Amino acid sequence: MKFFLQSQIIFVALTFACSSQAAEIKPILPVSSKQVLHSVNKEFVRPKLPEGTPPGGRRTGGGRRDTCPSTTPKLTALMPETEEPATVKNVWGLTTSERPTFWFYLPYTKSSKYPTEFVLLNEKSSPVYKEEVSLPEQPGIISVKIPGSIPALEVNKQYRWFLSVYCDKEKQAPPIYVEGVVSRVNLTATIHQQLQTAQPLQRFAIYAQNGIWHQALATLIQLKQQNPQNTTIQTDWKNLLTNIGLHEIAKERIISDDTNNYDRLSKQH
Repeated sequence: MKFFLQSQIIFVALTFACSSQAAEIKPILPVSSKQVLHSVNKEFVRPKLPEGTPPGGRRTGGGRRDTCPSTTPKLTALMPETEEPATVKNVWGLTTSERPTFWFYLPYTKSSKYPTEFVLLNEKSSPVYKEEVSLPEQPGIISVKIPGSIPALEVNKQYRWFLSVYCDKEKQAPPIYVEGVVSRVNLTATIHQQLQTAQPLQRFAIYAQNGIWHQALATLIQLKQQNPQNTTIQTDWKNLLTNIGLHEIAKERIISDDTNNYDRLSKQH
């Protein structure tokens, strides 16, 4: 009996070790009609806020002091937003990736020549990563990927990120910006096993049901890009963003300046 229990403990430990390396998504091929699962519960379940001081944040840009022209939609981070307590808005999400991808709607284009930057800070407010972001040719949803040269995010640590657009090219006026928090978690052995045998839309549903926002979003974006005519996936995309209060972003185009971005996402597992 003792040997059996020790074997079980070793098995679980190894399983968790494997799951800690799980990243954005597994490779996804175009979805056939047989793989479209209408009955799967795909609603995103918001996880509980971390203990201690609320993360805070800012999901949409805009303010009295910035000099940026008004747009509809506004600069937006594709992130859930909660109000707990009611007076504090929290913009935060979970990831299983050592180096996650962040998604933003940018209403400003390359022709504006507005300096734009992404910054990631650790819990001590020290910079972990900084990137000058190229504005797209047309308004749309862009991604910012933490590169492999940056140390992996530590598990259960909170990292604060900012995306800032300086509409004053000399950076004398405050930028318009969005801000939030990301925290890396390990998959449980059960979730890891479910993902290994799940079909594409099931993988999205598993991440969504377990509150792992970054993987749920990345999985669905890849499916949407690879299956543009699939009405179920298009509906899931609209429902996911509507579920977090971003229905106005659902119709915006997804832009990828890096043609290898989706390949990198799919190979990290």
